[in-house]
Amino acid sequence: MLILRQSAGRLAWVQHGSSIHTALTCSSTIQGSKTYSSQASQDLPPAQGPLKGIKVLDLGQVVAGNFCGASLAYFGADVIKVEPPGKGDALRSLRTLDPSGTSLWWRCHGRNRRCITANLHVPEGREVVKELAGKVDVLVENFRPGVMEGWGLGPKDLHPSLVYTRISGYGQTGPRAREPGYASVCEAYGGFRHLNGYPDRPPARPNISLGDTLAGLHAAFGTVMALLHRQRAAGGAGAGEGQVVDASISESVFNMLESCVAEVAQAGYDRPPSGSTISDVVPSGTFRTKEGKYVVIGGNGDSVYTRLMAAIGRPDMGADNPAYATNADRCKRVDEIMGEIEAYCAKHSLAEVVAVMAQARVPSGPILSTADIMRQEQYKARDMFHTAAPPPSSDNPTPQAVTMPAILPLLSKTPGGTRWAGPELGQHTEEILKGLLGYDDGRIHALRKAGAI
Repeated sequence: MLILRQSAGRLAWVQHGSSIHTALTCSSTIQGSKTYSSQASQDLPPAQGPLKGIKVLDLGQVVAGNFCGASLAYFGADVIKVEPPGKGDALRSLRTLDPSGTSLWWRCHGRNRRCITANLHVPEGREVVKELAGKVDVLVENFRPGVMEGWGLGPKDLHPSLVYTRISGYGQTGPRAREPGYASVCEAYGGFRHLNGYPDRPPARPNISLGDTLAGLHAAFGTVMALLHRQRAAGGAGAGEGQVVDASISESVFNMLESCVAEVAQAGYDRPPSGSTISDVVPSGTFRTKEGKYVVIGGNGDSVYTRLMAAIGRPDMGADNPAYATNADRCKRVDEIMGEIEAYCAKHSLAEVVAVMAQARVPSGPILSTADIMRQEQYKARDMFHTAAPPPSSDNPTPQAVTMPAILPLLSKTPGGTRWAGPELGQHTEEILKGLLGYDDGRIHALRKAGAI
């Protein structure tokens, strides 16, 4: 994959995962002495991956839409990101900012995309988007259902071969369809918040926008399936048949509920929150060690359980004892079993517990923070950290390189890659309007005067 590496104050595009490490080298330093004008996308590293050649018009916003667009761009699609003039996507200002005042979150989720502005609240801006939609394979949007139709930009208003990917809070149909959807509320509606936390405390939220990211992932997956259908339906002739991909935040969370629906429907059992364990699977949980750190141990499975109990000095409680022979038997004695593991961990350090578990071939490990993760050789060996700078611009001529996580999965034949970090607002507007739509300077000037771009 192509990734941007910093070495001796220089930024270089390198082909990783092969013997070639000098495929594309910019003569720029980290201070950005080589500039990419708004007409110079050809100077940036070329697309790679299974979606190379696919064009995407991305009207997605904040987290869910942007993660979908980032995923498609990572695997090679030419993604044109559309934002409102002046303020841009809200993600540009959320959480920690870089020296230019732009969110690091945007630098990650905006990677590999070309950015234009278009004002969807004026007819001229909507016409620009409509023309662009006629030049692409996929459109991604996550406005409230009905908004795009009101602008004359719904699926029926555009060409029939378009894959039209929609992300919303509750889906495009149903009694709640037109309600605004935020990840926090939709995670609760989708069942996640009920299951996450402790029975005697308020439901907990992880410090990430999990529902949004799951929705973006489902949307990207649906997009690729729709493209595959279009290709097969075309049979090598014509543009093929498009369709609507309908992904929602609440249903993306709901899709993670395993057998919870069947348990309610067939057994009348509504799975409760279970703290740091998982209900009805024993033993599996988080345990405090001697120095106050935490270790996760998964001892479910008869043979693993037997090795675990032997490792902590209680071989008499192994699966060869009829009282502990099956998971169902162990669930009846959950407090006893978990108590023995807790007592063992409380007498030993984290390193000691992990070493003993490894010797016994019992899955275990520490709970890592992001800083911990970035020190792990396993992650480094798998190239999970990519460093890239946004394309230099007149507003940000010396962009700072950003280290960001890879987007998964890894593909052996057609890997994706991080080619550049999220660009500046509207950085490629003129390039795209001229190159893709054939607009001249006069028309672009008129659009700017009308507030359309």
